[in-house]
Amino acid sequence: MCRKQANTRLLVFLFLSAVSGLAKADWQSLPSIALQAESFLVNYNYETPYPARFELSQLDHRLKLKACNESLSINFTRSQKIMGNTSLSIRCKTPVKWRIHLPVRIDIYDDIAINKAALLKGQTIDVNNINYRKKKITDLHLGFFRKTDPIERLQAKRNLSPNSILNSTNIAPKLLVTAGQIVTIVLEINGLQIKSTGKALKSASLGQLVKVKNIQSNKIIEGTVSSEGQVSIGL
Repeated sequence: MCRKQANTRLLVFLFLSAVSGLAKADWQSLPSIALQAESFLVNYNYETPYPARFELSQLDHRLKLKACNESLSINFTRSQKIMGNTSLSIRCKTPVKWRIHLPVRIDIYDDIAINKAALLKGQTIDVNNINYRKKKITDLHLGFFRKTDPIERLQAKRNLSPNSILNSTNIAPKLLVTAGQIVTIVLEINGLQIKSTGKALKSASLGQLVKVKNIQSNKIIEGTVSSEGQVSIGL
Protein backbone atom coordinates (compact mmCIF):
# COMPACT_ATOMS: atom_id res chain seq x y z
CA MET A 1 0.00 0.00 0.00
CA CYS A 2 1.42 3.42 -0.92
CA ARG A 3 1.60 6.41 1.41
CA LYS A 4 -0.92 8.47 -0.59
CA GLN A 5 -3.51 5.67 -0.56
CA ALA A 6 -3.17 5.07 3.20
CA ASN A 7 -3.42 8.78 4.03
CA THR A 8 -6.42 9.20 1.74
CA ARG A 9 -8.21 6.24 3.32
CA LEU A 10 -7.57 7.63 6.80
CA LEU A 11 -8.84 11.10 5.90
CA VAL A 12 -11.97 9.70 4.26
CA PHE A 13 -12.70 7.51 7.25
CA LEU A 14 -12.22 10.35 9.74
CA PHE A 15 -14.50 12.56 7.67
CA LEU A 16 -17.24 9.93 7.52
CA SER A 17 -16.84 9.29 11.23
CA ALA A 18 -17.37 12.96 12.02
CA VAL A 19 -20.41 13.18 9.74
CA SER A 20 -22.08 10.08 11.15
CA GLY A 21 -21.25 10.88 14.75
CA LEU A 22 -18.98 7.87 15.23
CA ALA A 23 -16.52 10.06 17.12
CA LYS A 24 -19.11 10.27 19.91
CA ALA A 25 -19.67 6.55 20.08
CA ASP A 26 -19.00 4.68 23.30
CA TRP A 27 -16.64 2.24 21.61
CA GLN A 28 -13.55 2.80 19.50
CA SER A 29 -14.17 1.82 15.89
CA LEU A 30 -11.95 -1.12 14.94
CA PRO A 31 -11.57 0.10 11.32
CA SER A 32 -10.26 3.43 12.68
CA ILE A 33 -7.58 1.55 14.63
CA ALA A 34 -6.53 -0.38 11.53
CA LEU A 35 -6.43 2.74 9.35
CA GLN A 36 -4.32 4.70 11.83
CA ALA A 37 -1.96 1.72 12.12
CA GLU A 38 -1.67 1.61 8.31
CA SER A 39 -0.91 5.34 8.20
CA PHE A 40 1.82 4.90 10.82
CA LEU A 41 3.46 2.07 8.87
CA VAL A 42 3.29 3.86 5.51
CA ASN A 43 4.81 7.07 6.88
CA TYR A 44 7.49 5.43 9.04
CA ASN A 45 11.06 6.18 7.92
CA TYR A 46 12.64 2.80 7.19
CA GLU A 47 15.76 4.53 5.75
CA THR A 48 15.52 2.69 2.45
CA PRO A 49 14.78 3.97 -1.07
CA TYR A 50 11.78 1.65 -1.43
CA PRO A 51 8.39 1.59 0.32
CA ALA A 52 7.84 -1.19 2.82
CA ARG A 53 5.23 -3.87 2.27
CA PHE A 54 3.14 -4.85 5.25
CA GLU A 55 0.19 -6.97 6.30
CA LEU A 56 -1.72 -6.19 9.48
CA SER A 57 -3.38 -8.92 11.49
CA GLN A 58 -7.16 -8.70 11.76
CA LEU A 59 -8.51 -7.19 14.95
CA ASP A 60 -10.86 -9.48 16.85
CA HIS A 61 -14.41 -8.21 16.14
CA ARG A 62 -15.30 -8.95 19.77
CA LEU A 63 -12.74 -6.37 20.98
CA LYS A 64 -14.47 -3.60 22.95
CA LEU A 65 -12.41 -0.49 23.66
CA LYS A 66 -13.63 2.83 25.01
CA ALA A 67 -13.61 5.57 22.37
CA CYS A 68 -10.59 7.88 22.22
CA ASN A 69 -10.93 11.67 22.04
CA GLU A 70 -7.72 12.06 20.03
CA SER A 71 -5.50 10.26 17.55
CA LEU A 72 -4.08 7.01 18.83
CA SER A 73 -0.46 6.79 19.97
CA ILE A 74 1.26 4.16 17.82
CA ASN A 75 4.81 2.81 18.02
CA PHE A 76 6.63 -0.43 17.41
CA THR A 77 6.38 -2.68 20.45
CA ARG A 78 10.14 -3.17 20.24
CA SER A 79 11.88 -0.13 18.74
CA GLN A 80 14.67 -2.27 17.25
CA LYS A 81 12.25 -4.70 15.61
CA ILE A 82 10.79 -2.79 12.66
CA MET A 83 10.65 -5.57 10.08
CA GLY A 84 9.69 -9.20 9.72
CA ASN A 85 7.12 -10.54 12.17
CA THR A 86 6.69 -7.77 14.69
CA SER A 87 3.89 -5.82 16.37
CA LEU A 88 2.59 -2.33 17.06
CA SER A 89 1.80 -0.91 20.47
CA ILE A 90 -1.41 1.12 20.08
CA ARG A 91 -2.55 3.31 22.96
CA CYS A 92 -5.36 5.63 23.90
CA LYS A 93 -4.46 8.32 26.44
CA THR A 94 -7.71 10.22 26.91
CA PRO A 95 -10.42 10.12 28.13
CA VAL A 96 -9.59 6.53 29.01
CA LYS A 97 -6.31 4.66 28.95
CA TRP A 98 -5.95 1.40 27.10
CA ARG A 99 -3.28 -0.35 25.04
CA ILE A 100 -3.31 -3.21 22.59
CA HIS A 101 -0.62 -4.99 20.57
CA LEU A 102 -1.33 -5.54 16.89
CA PRO A 103 0.82 -8.15 15.08
CA VAL A 104 2.11 -7.13 11.66
CA ARG A 105 4.39 -8.57 8.98
CA ILE A 106 6.71 -6.00 7.38
CA ASP A 107 9.03 -6.61 4.41
CA ILE A 108 11.71 -4.02 3.63
CA TYR A 109 13.75 -3.71 0.44
CA ASP A 110 17.10 -2.03 -0.22
CA ASP A 111 19.95 -1.94 -2.74
CA ILE A 112 22.69 -4.21 -1.40
CA ALA A 113 26.20 -5.03 -2.60
CA ILE A 114 26.81 -8.02 -4.86
CA ASN A 115 30.10 -8.91 -6.58
CA LYS A 116 30.09 -8.98 -10.39
CA ALA A 117 32.97 -11.41 -10.84
CA ALA A 118 34.26 -14.28 -8.69
CA LEU A 119 36.45 -13.43 -5.71
CA LEU A 120 39.30 -15.51 -4.30
CA LYS A 121 39.98 -15.86 -0.60
CA GLY A 122 42.10 -12.91 0.55
CA GLN A 123 41.36 -10.85 -2.56
CA THR A 124 40.75 -7.15 -1.95
CA ILE A 125 37.27 -5.90 -2.77
CA ASP A 126 37.37 -3.65 -5.84
CA VAL A 127 34.51 -1.13 -5.96
CA ASN A 128 34.44 -1.59 -9.74
CA ASN A 129 33.53 -5.23 -9.14
CA ILE A 130 30.43 -4.31 -7.12
CA ASN A 131 26.81 -4.08 -8.22
CA TYR A 132 23.91 -2.93 -6.08
CA ARG A 133 20.70 -4.89 -6.51
CA LYS A 134 17.27 -4.52 -4.96
CA LYS A 135 16.73 -7.29 -2.42
CA LYS A 136 14.32 -8.02 0.40
CA ILE A 137 16.46 -7.50 3.50
CA THR A 138 13.87 -8.68 6.02
CA ASP A 139 15.37 -12.14 6.41
CA LEU A 140 19.04 -11.34 5.75
CA HIS A 141 20.41 -12.09 9.21
CA LEU A 142 24.09 -12.26 8.24
CA GLY A 143 24.54 -8.56 7.58
CA PHE A 144 24.89 -6.80 4.24
CA PHE A 145 26.27 -3.64 2.67
CA ARG A 146 24.09 -0.81 1.37
CA LYS A 147 25.15 1.95 -0.99
CA THR A 148 25.82 4.19 2.00
CA ASP A 149 28.14 1.67 3.69
CA PRO A 150 31.91 2.00 3.12
CA ILE A 151 33.25 -1.00 1.25
CA GLU A 152 36.89 0.01 0.81
CA ARG A 153 39.70 -1.88 2.54
CA LEU A 154 37.74 -5.11 2.66
CA GLN A 155 38.78 -8.56 1.45
CA ALA A 156 37.12 -11.89 0.80
CA LYS A 157 37.24 -14.37 3.68
CA ARG A 158 36.62 -17.28 1.30
CA ASN A 159 36.14 -17.95 -2.40
CA LEU A 160 32.98 -16.29 -3.69
CA SER A 161 31.10 -17.03 -6.88
CA PRO A 162 29.70 -14.16 -8.99
CA ASN A 163 26.53 -12.46 -7.74
CA SER A 164 27.14 -13.39 -4.11
CA ILE A 165 25.57 -11.14 -1.49
CA LEU A 166 28.48 -9.56 0.37
CA ASN A 167 28.03 -9.79 4.12
CA SER A 168 29.90 -9.94 7.41
CA THR A 169 30.49 -13.69 7.09
CA ASN A 170 32.21 -13.69 3.69
CA ILE A 171 34.17 -10.42 3.69
CA ALA A 172 36.16 -8.67 6.39
CA PRO A 173 38.46 -5.67 6.87
CA LYS A 174 41.70 -6.10 4.93
CA LEU A 175 44.67 -7.13 7.06
CA LEU A 176 47.27 -4.37 6.93
CA VAL A 177 49.61 -6.22 9.29
CA THR A 178 50.13 -9.99 9.36
CA ALA A 179 51.69 -12.14 12.09
CA GLY A 180 55.47 -12.36 11.70
CA GLN A 181 55.63 -9.34 9.37
CA ILE A 182 58.39 -6.78 9.82
CA VAL A 183 56.62 -3.46 10.43
CA THR A 184 57.48 0.17 11.04
CA ILE A 185 56.84 1.37 14.60
CA VAL A 186 55.98 5.06 14.80
CA LEU A 187 56.32 6.61 18.27
CA GLU A 188 54.63 10.00 18.55
CA ILE A 189 55.80 12.36 21.32
CA ASN A 190 54.64 15.97 21.44
CA GLY A 191 54.20 16.13 17.69
CA LEU A 192 57.52 14.43 16.96
CA GLN A 193 57.78 11.03 15.30
CA ILE A 194 60.43 8.45 16.14
CA LYS A 195 60.53 5.41 13.88
CA SER A 196 61.90 1.97 14.61
CA THR A 197 61.45 -1.56 13.32
CA GLY A 198 59.47 -4.37 14.89
CA LYS A 199 57.93 -7.76 14.28
CA ALA A 200 54.15 -8.13 14.46
CA LEU A 201 53.00 -10.88 16.82
CA LYS A 202 49.54 -11.19 15.26
CA SER A 203 47.54 -10.06 12.28
CA ALA A 204 45.37 -6.93 12.42
CA SER A 205 43.40 -4.52 10.26
CA LEU A 206 43.21 -0.73 10.27
CA GLY A 207 42.56 0.71 13.74
CA GLN A 208 43.06 -2.55 15.61
CA LEU A 209 45.49 -3.00 18.47
CA VAL A 210 48.45 -5.27 17.82
CA LYS A 211 51.47 -6.37 19.83
CA VAL A 212 54.87 -5.81 18.23
CA LYS A 213 58.32 -6.94 19.30
CA ASN A 214 60.90 -4.16 18.89
CA ILE A 215 63.83 -5.66 16.97
CA GLN A 216 66.43 -3.37 18.61
CA SER A 217 65.31 -3.68 22.25
CA ASN A 218 63.40 -7.00 22.09
CA LYS A 219 60.66 -5.30 24.13
CA ILE A 220 57.04 -6.14 23.34
CA ILE A 221 54.86 -3.07 22.90
CA GLU A 222 51.28 -2.51 21.80
CA GLY A 223 50.14 -0.06 19.19
CA THR A 224 47.43 0.70 16.66
CA VAL A 225 47.61 -0.26 12.99
CA SER A 226 47.66 3.12 11.21
CA SER A 227 48.46 2.04 7.65
CA GLU A 228 49.80 -0.95 5.73
CA GLY A 229 52.84 -2.31 7.59
CA GLN A 230 52.78 0.49 10.17
CA VAL A 231 51.95 0.52 13.88
CA SER A 232 51.60 3.81 15.75
CA ILE A 233 52.17 4.35 19.45
CA GLY A 234 51.16 7.58 21.16
CA LEU A 235 52.50 8.87 24.45
